[in-house]
Amino acid sequence: MSPSGTQVATSKIRKKIYFALFASLLIVTAIVTIVAAVISRNKSTNNIDDKIAAHPVVRSSCSLTFYPQLCFSALSKVPDAASKITSPKDVIAMSLNVTITAVQKNYFSIKKLTSARSGGRTKRDKAALHDCLEMVDETLDELHKIKQELQEYPAVNKSISQQADELKILLSASMTNQATCLDGFSHDKADKKVRKTLIKGQIHVFKMCSNALAMIKNLTDTDMANEVQTSRRHLGELENEKGWPEWLSAGDRRLLQSTTVTPDVTVAADGTGNYLTVSEGCGCCTSEQ
Repeated sequence: MSPSGTQVATSKIRKKIYFALFASLLIVTAIVTIVAAVISRNKSTNNIDDKIAAHPVVRSSCSLTFYPQLCFSALSKVPDAASKITSPKDVIAMSLNVTITAVQKNYFSIKKLTSARSGGRTKRDKAALHDCLEMVDETLDELHKIKQELQEYPAVNKSISQQADELKILLSASMTNQATCLDGFSHDKADKKVRKTLIKGQIHVFKMCSNALAMIKNLTDTDMANEVQTSRRHLGELENEKGWPEWLSAGDRRLLQSTTVTPDVTVAADGTGNYLTVSEGCGCCTSEQ
């Protein structure tokens, strides 16, 4: 083989080695990426405080939601949450506080996008950002109002069903705001790029509001059922040991209990009474009166 042929062969061998090394590097990179993703996911799961996950009130409240893991992880962010929770109402209040923090974060993210200079942003894109800001602001107002209503629950001047309806309407409106905000960025390429930036935060708030709604529904439904049961028990207590209602007078009770009541007239079709028909008897009584 000529020197030139040897060089060509050596060059081919080197290329094969380079390709093999490059392929190996790609495989190693892919493995590392997969392992990192698994570790990250496990860390995310492990971020849930063991005390929170084991807390009976938290467990029963979060298990009723559509996103129980999110419910647990949200409460894990609250310092000493387990020691502060004594009722389902506490779980809801803490979840609302975490939700408000998330909404505030979304607000500043959108505000940053509206103030950033971007030549590729359309007028409709800017208008959608402005509308989204307003809806996020409305969500903050609604969540603060829900917190206030929850603090006063159960209110003396309102029925439980009335309070339940008000709370559910406010939370439903908050969820709708998140979806409407994202709907404004689903058309042009520029819009979809903004949507991609906002979608994680908006969906997070949507899910948090959904969890709060489920917990509030369970709380109020339970209280309404207890209220009905208590009312029935009180109604039963109004009756005395013989089964007479409290409103029945003593004279009426004696009359109903009497076994010596003598009829004024007797109606019998076989002729054994005073009259053959009821109408004859009534006519007699009327004429006597």
